[in-house]
Amino acid sequence: MELDIKTSTITYPVIIGRGLIDTFSSVLGDKVAGRKIAVVTDDNVAPLYLARLLSSLPADTVSYIVPHGEKSKNWNTAGELLEWLADVKLCRSDLIVALGGGVVGDLAGFVASVYMRGVDYVQVPTTFLAAIDSSVGGKTAVDLTAGKNLAGRIYPPRAVVFDADTLETLPVSEWKCGMGEAVKYGVLAGGEIFRMLEEGVSRDNITDLVQACVAYKRDIVEADENENGKRRLLNLGHTLGHAIETESALGFPHGVCVAMGIYLIARACVSNGILSAADYKRITALLQKYGFPECPYSVRSVLPHVLHDKKFVNGAINAVVIRGIGDCDIMALSPEKWEEFVL
Repeated sequence: MELDIKTSTITYPVIIGRGLIDTFSSVLGDKVAGRKIAVVTDDNVAPLYLARLLSSLPADTVSYIVPHGEKSKNWNTAGELLEWLADVKLCRSDLIVALGGGVVGDLAGFVASVYMRGVDYVQVPTTFLAAIDSSVGGKTAVDLTAGKNLAGRIYPPRAVVFDADTLETLPVSEWKCGMGEAVKYGVLAGGEIFRMLEEGVSRDNITDLVQACVAYKRDIVEADENENGKRRLLNLGHTLGHAIETESALGFPHGVCVAMGIYLIARACVSNGILSAADYKRITALLQKYGFPECPYSVRSVLPHVLHDKKFVNGAINAVVIRGIGDCDIMALSPEKWEEFVL
């Protein structure tokens, strides 16, 4: 299955299927033909899929392996990767391939956006979270000491190729990360996505769920590529989620923090009378179904981190609130009003 995403500069395909890593060159055709290719991956993914991907690429393809985990998504790693690209003489007309989860995709995409003022790259997500969220939409970033994703660009890939077979080797912890983002899409979109999540995710329907999430994100990204309005809805659970990540010193994975953030914002919305008790119960039941814990920190302790978030603009926090399943909205709140709302 294939979906096209139209941006202000390019239209790129999101290709979803099985066995795509072994047929990568033929799947992408002229997007890889005649180019030198640099594959960026991490030390978890490399032993599983790097050799298979390289076997389908030209013999002069080069590869770079970073340590796995969020702590690699920083200026130092980005700088080392940029120096390596120059050492291997990657040219502006060549291609970077990001093979891995969200950290690899964000890092490689950011590096692609600044190397020689921009070279093409392709996302090859190998995690559930990356497949349904971070690989689509063109957001690239590295983290700063002050917070997550504070340096980055919106720089669309030339293609996204998701081989669902890679999920067969996904650790349970990574599945859980993806489910946190999937619940986000379920609450935002309602309907089919929420129903699929309530009924349960399996190997038989995983590609359908990925396609549904990507289609929802496509519609939002096409309407608001640069996150000036509607695209901010995709931050549901992220304002508090990023704050929880910072408070935990990255001890909790991103998707789990998003799920905790959804729980906290849902609780705040029902307490403030904008979310019905019935929908609140369905949302919390879904979070419990997939084993997400409640936030172990007091809300008051994580609130200071929100002021370093990208969603704090012009003295206000652009908070995504839940009015119902499939009905979310953006509220600009002063820090004082935000504190009143969530406590």
